[in-house]
Amino acid sequence: MSADRRRVSGVLSRGRLGLFLTTTDDVVWIIESEEPECEFVGSAVIVEGVVAGRDRLRADWIGLV
Repeated sequence: MSADRRRVSGVLSRGRLGLFLTTTDDVVWIIESEEPECEFVGSAVIVEGVVAGRDRLRADWIGLV
């Protein structure tokens, strides 16, 4: 696992297992967040956080683009 900080943007969606971010180049990140509900689902967002696995991002902040 990596301790890299990342800032990625894309469309936030919710799946069976939680939040997902799909970037404009179709990269999918699984978003780990302390917030069980997110008001930005379905919107273009920026997610800042720490890489927690190959395709996981532990979010510190989620905001609109």
